[in-house]
Amino acid sequence: MLFQADQLLRLLQWTDSAFPTGAFAHSGGLETYTQANIVRAPDDLAALIAVRLEAAASTDMLIVQTVMGAVHADDWALIAHCDALCSASKIARESREASEKIGRRMLASVLNVLEDARLRRYQAMLAPSGPCAGHHAVVHGLACAASGIEARAGLLAFAYALVANQTAASLKVMAIGQTQAQAVLGAAGPAMQAAADAALAHSLDEFGSFTPGLDIRAMQHEGLFQRLFIS
Repeated sequence: MLFQADQLLRLLQWTDSAFPTGAFAHSGGLETYTQANIVRAPDDLAALIAVRLEAAASTDMLIVQTVMGAVHADDWALIAHCDALCSASKIARESREASEKIGRRMLASVLNVLEDARLRRYQAMLAPSGPCAGHHAVVHGLACAASGIEARAGLLAFAYALVANQTAASLKVMAIGQTQAQAVLGAAGPAMQAAADAALAHSLDEFGSFTPGLDIRAMQHEGLFQRLFIS
């Protein structure tokens, strides 16, 4: 895997917690798992992350790699289809809205540092005037393609952002320290690589996952008595 310096720097910027996507405000259901006393220790967190990566490999990460290919093929109907698949696959309203909010903010933030006609075209396709919702995976794929980033690198960056978000959220809702959280993040490297490789091996015909636990906990989040996160 070869990087040009500007490509690596962009990936680092987009996955940095300081990049204004609003992802820090979402726990991806982790807050519900902790209040249900299911995720209590670093090993529990690692297990949850592994499930989320496995599910992402055939859903969001598959969308990332499909969108990257669609950009190169100038297939905007496929990009719109990928956006619709994201909406359809996120059963929990909070999860769906989180993906849309993060994606739209990422798109605006990327355009602030990288002017690109393809990103502007997708921006014009967003609701309410267009057919697209602006999901995070779609925007990530578009941004990587616009920067000429290789598919596996773009997928690894997406996987890293997912895991980093979970470990950062864990510091607020679990009895876990930064050293333990970073150990979980570091140990997830092989699972991130496996998820990226699985996404590359899948076709869009194989899109989908069966993770009712993740969906149920995401749905339950809005009913929590105390909440630190939006989702």
